[in-house]
Order: sequence, then structure tokens, then C-alpha cells
Amino acid sequence: MYLRNFVLVLACVLSVCAQADKQPNIVLMLSDNLGFGDLGSYGGGAQRGAATPQLDQLAQDGFRFTNFMVEAECTPSRSALMTGRMPIRSGTTRAVPVPGLPQGLSPWEVTIAEVLRESDYQTAMFGKWHLGYDQERLPTAQGFQQWWGFPFSTGISDFPNHVGYEHSGLKPARLWQGNDRDGAHAGEVYDRDMRPLIDEKIAQRAVEFIHQAKKDKPFFLYLPWSIPHHPSIPHPDFQGKTGHGRYADVLAEHDHRVGQVLAAIESAGLREDTIVIYASDNGPDRAEYPWIGDTGPFRGYLGTVHEGSVRTPLIMRWPGKIEAGLSSNEMVSMVDLFPSLAKLAGASKHVPGDRVIDGIEMSEFFLGKRESSGRDSVILFSGEDLRAVKWRQFKVYFQGEGTAPGEQKIDQLWAPEIYNTVVDPKEANNIGVNRLWVMYPIFKTLMPFAYSIDKYGIVEAGGEKPSRYEVNIPFFRWEQIENSLGELKKQKLKQMLSEKLNSISQQIKGEAQD
Repeated sequence: MYLRNFVLVLACVLSVCAQADKQPNIVLMLSDNLGFGDLGSYGGGAQRGAATPQLDQLAQDGFRFTNFMVEAECTPSRSALMTGRMPIRSGTTRAVPVPGLPQGLSPWEVTIAEVLRESDYQTAMFGKWHLGYDQERLPTAQGFQQWWGFPFSTGISDFPNHVGYEHSGLKPARLWQGNDRDGAHAGEVYDRDMRPLIDEKIAQRAVEFIHQAKKDKPFFLYLPWSIPHHPSIPHPDFQGKTGHGRYADVLAEHDHRVGQVLAAIESAGLREDTIVIYASDNGPDRAEYPWIGDTGPFRGYLGTVHEGSVRTPLIMRWPGKIEAGLSSNEMVSMVDLFPSLAKLAGASKHVPGDRVIDGIEMSEFFLGKRESSGRDSVILFSGEDLRAVKWRQFKVYFQGEGTAPGEQKIDQLWAPEIYNTVVDPKEANNIGVNRLWVMYPIFKTLMPFAYSIDKYGIVEAGGEKPSRYEVNIPFFRWEQIENSLGELKKQKLKQMLSEKLNSISQQIKGEAQD
């Protein structure tokens, strides 16, 4: 009798331990150019012409972030998400424009999908990649066991309707499908007729995957939606549904598609076992102005580094682990998702140690175990030029940029401009003359970054591995920066020597005790 009770107790303890150590499923959904002010939970929704009940409920059930920083364009944001590294390091600083160019994410880079695969996750992706066209740069070669979607910008679907396109020599875009064994291959044409059907197909494949995934292994499902990126054409079922125009109809459809995925998680009995993350890669673009996304209290469109472009919604839900109804204005960057998800998945040991990972591991912050995210700054590039640095609420611009709907220009500044994004969210009042002290913490942020470039290098666009060891920082020649790095190099050398000596000392003590 006692033995039987002991066995039962032991079995219960082992069961609890197994549940505590169980790796969570991860469903990561990324909208395309949705504005900070589009969702009801971020001040939009019905007052913007389209209620977003599914996404609003997701925010109520989880953690809503209001200071989530992304990159200036689609490709760099997706690169930052996949690698946890600033796109300037990976040669992915600009959107990959058209097929045929040797650009995209180098096979040398390690994606979050590869990290999770090493930890025995099932991996799948349905939707937009935008990180290269070559076989070795497609999702099926970057950690995803299966993929259906497209490797380019959604805008390419509309090209055949443009005057003169037939003489360009460019073939119509096609949808791709494949797996990690056979690679991916082009299939049906992705044109304006197919455009409004894409997210329905993404949702259908996501639902099938959730129900068919092996139950004895965790899965990572990446869903980069195609909407609301232009051309914003809603599915026929949503055409005219809101009565407030095409963009509002697209938002209504988007909310519904997210709801389909959430419902599949629920019906599969996986709600408590699944981390759901929802984010947008950028703020609105200007292609179909004024029928575009809303930037909320901020200013700036895709391609700029103003808050309206690089500050977007982020929602995270994990029932039983993340308290419902949380909200924080602590700074979080797109690159932080890489190390944090690796930690939450028990896969940190597979994060590469031979390169800089810019992301900060924030798992305890995401789980509500601490109030601070641990991040107080982000460095913002547009293309290969440093455009700005944000430290706490202050934003220092090294280049000026046009933010009006018709402006797409860069201005060389006589001196850096400084804005307080809390009291001046539209970044309209330059306080640089009276706040020059802000430059001190800005350069304390920049110098370690410059040191890491000098030490590890960067991948050129289309390159295979790091091959260049300097970047463009306006107002400073790289020779000046190298001179300033001398002290940092000395400190790093002292640290390395101290760690080595400490290791030798511990080894000697251990041998003496033996």
C-alpha cells in the first residue's frame, strides 16, 4: 500500500516537472505596414472605420506593448526578426526590389527557425518572406520545414497592370511552395486577381498545420500576412463590408484572419501550450494615400525612422504564464524577439556565439517577472546610413528626412537634431540647441556598436559572410571613430585577460582539491 502511494506521488511529481519543462508552441503573426493607430486596442478600430474585435481581445488576454521599435522597411524588419541582429550587419538594409538581384539573407546567418529546429521544433511558414529569391536564401533553406507564400513585396502583384510593364522583360510574379528536403518552387501566378485571396490561403494553411502538427513535438508557426500592404484589396467576402472604403475593409478582413488562427489554437486544445505573438513590421506606406494606415499620435511613413514608421503594435499572449491585461511602455526592439523566444523555448544553447546578437533576452520581462525590459536605446539605420539614435524618450537625428505624404528625401544636417518623443510625439520641435547633453548617452550607445563593427564586420548586400569593417556614421569619419575605439579595445583586452586568469585560477584550485 505504501509502495503504491509512493509510486503515485512520484508519478504526479514527474508529471508536474514534465509540464513545467514542456516547450511551448510559438505562433508568430506579422502584419505588413499596419499603423500604430489602426487597432482598437491602440486607439483605432471602429473610430478608424473598422472594428478589430479579435485583435483587441488578444490584447486583453495578454501583454500589450506601446514602445515596440522596428526597422524602416519590410526587408530589414524581417531580417531583424529572423536573426536578432541589426540589418546593417546582415546586408539586409533595404527592401529586396525585384527578382534576379543577388540580395537577401545570407545562408551564413542563423534564423530563429534554425535555432528552434535544433531544439526539435516543427517549423512552418505561410506568407511573405522578402529576404531573398535564391534557393539558399529562401525559407526552406533557412530553418523552415515547409513554406507556402511569396519571397517578394506584395506590390509586385500589381506590376502587370502598369503602363509599359509588358516591355520590361520582367515575368509576372508567382507563388512559391516547398520543403526543406526538395527546396521551394514557383507555382501559380500572383497577380491582381490573386491578390485579395492571399490571406485567406495563409489562414487556411495555418489552421491545417495547427490541427495536423505532431502532438509530441512543439511547433513554430510563422505567419507573415500580406495585408494591409498595397495594393490593399479585400477578399470578396469583405468588399464593402465596413462602408468606409477599401482600407477599412482590409482591416476587417485582417482581424478575421487572425481570429481564424486563434480559433484553431483553441479548438486544437493548445491555448495554454502556445505563445501567440502579433506585431507589424513597419508603419504605413504612402502608396495609396490617403487610404492607408494610421500612425496614431506619431508622424512618419515607411522608409523613414520617425516614430510613425518604426513604432508599431506588439501583443503577446501565453495563458497561465503571461498575466492578462498587462501593458507597458518599456522599449522593446524587433531584434529582442530572437533571444527571448530562444530562451522561452529552451533553445538558448543553439543561439550562435560567433557573432553579435543585438537582441536583449527579455523572457522575464515578457512573463511579467520584472518591470524593466532592459533596453533604453535603439540605433536606427535607413539603408546603410545611420539616420538616428533613440535613447529613452529622446531621438537624435544625424540625417533629416521628409515625412509628408509626397516627400521621399534625405537632408544633410548642419548639426544633429534632437526631439523628445514623449512631449513631442510628432517630432516637430527640434530642441537640439538646449539639450546637447543628450549627445553623451547617444555616443555611449554608438561606440560599443562601432567597436563591434570593427571587430566582427558586416555582410555586404548579396554577400556570403562578413567582409567589411566600417559603416557610415554622419558627422564622423571612420578614422576618427577608430581613434576613439582605442580605450574600448584596451578595456575589452583587460576583461578578456581577467576572465582567462580567473579561469586558470579556478582550474588550479579544482586540481588541488582533487
